[in-house]
Amino acid sequence: MKNIKTPISDRLKEIRTYHDYKQVEIAKKLGIINTMYCDWELNRRLIPLKYLNELSNFYNISIDYLLGLTNKTKSIKHKDIDMDIIAQRLKEIRKDYNLTVTEFASSLNSCKTTFTNYENKIRLIQTSFCYDIARTYNISVDWLLGKSNEKII
Repeated sequence: MKNIKTPISDRLKEIRTYHDYKQVEIAKKLGIINTMYCDWELNRRLIPLKYLNELSNFYNISIDYLLGLTNKTKSIKHKDIDMDIIAQRLKEIRKDYNLTVTEFASSLNSCKTTFTNYENKIRLIQTSFCYDIARTYNISVDWLLGKSNEKII
């Protein structure tokens, strides 16, 4: 089966080569094995949000850019993932659109339980869920994670 290129796989390679790093160097920086990082660049696996955030901090570049949601390569706050901020901002999005938990989850092809786990800080939100929120509601992933005060992409 042939891999389909996505903006994130292209962006990971682009930014790494721009800074003249080898895959093995980035993998070591992230504390992972080289094949895992390679899989992200080849679009074999989706990069977990934890590592996406670490790369954003390392390269001083927005997650929105890394995900291909914008072509602006703006600098961004170096920040650890804070589940309290994510939960608060998920609630804010629901309030802005006057959605119940069930309606919000359904709009993202997810179940209420998954969304409730994110909003109640039981589980860290997945990269794919952040991406879907950004695309569906034109919300910045950097804002959702508290790395930016700019809500709209």
